[in-house]
Amino acid sequence: MPTNLIEIFSSFQGEGPHLGEPMAFLRFQDCALSCKFCDTPASFEKHADFRVETPPQSARFQSYPNPVDGEFLTRLLQPFSGQILSITGGEPLQQADFLAAWLPDLAWGDPVLLETSGVFPAALAKVIASIDIVSMDMKLPSVTGMRSYWNEHAEFLRIARQKQVYVKVVVSKPTDLDELREAIAIVEREAPGIPFILQPVTPAREVGETIPEARLRELYDFSKQRLADVRVIPQVHPMLGLL
Repeated sequence: MPTNLIEIFSSFQGEGPHLGEPMAFLRFQDCALSCKFCDTPASFEKHADFRVETPPQSARFQSYPNPVDGEFLTRLLQPFSGQILSITGGEPLQQADFLAAWLPDLAWGDPVLLETSGVFPAALAKVIASIDIVSMDMKLPSVTGMRSYWNEHAEFLRIARQKQVYVKVVVSKPTDLDELREAIAIVEREAPGIPFILQPVTPAREVGETIPEARLRELYDFSKQRLADVRVIPQVHPMLGLL
């Protein structure tokens, strides 16, 4: 069963509680969502080829044709071993059947981290046995420009809490407090005590504004009233010019 990729590379994690840790990144093509702040527009394109950093940490790339099968992908990843593997996108759970067939045979040896929008619980159920860390987004309509996904998020978190999991919520100046309250309630009910990350929006695509410090403090204090582990962690890879 083949799949389509965008790239494989090595860098430092740029967001969330694993910020600054070296990782191998496996980026899958395709995303069914359309967040206004999306920083990976390549996810929405069809790629005849994908690129692999060769060798790792060199910022030099070699191209290979899509689609790729699991056996060849495992060989491509071998030079990147010895660090966390971040499975990202796009939305990698749109490739859940491929991941479910491939991951059990990968034998990575280090943690496997799944970066996901948190809206495909049935797909997560297919792969959760092979995942060590779940980086789960919660989508606030006032920030994303999309509909709410509260039921999907709640069901997703019930599955994700089997493993190490944290939730990231992108926040902006117009963040709706009722929406943030709903996200907090889901975490409080389904997985109390996990890290709840407020991620200040990074200007991209349709989003040009940053969030003022006073507003960010308001959102932090609002979240901290109900949750024990609340953190403010921005995206740093755009600041540092990292891959």
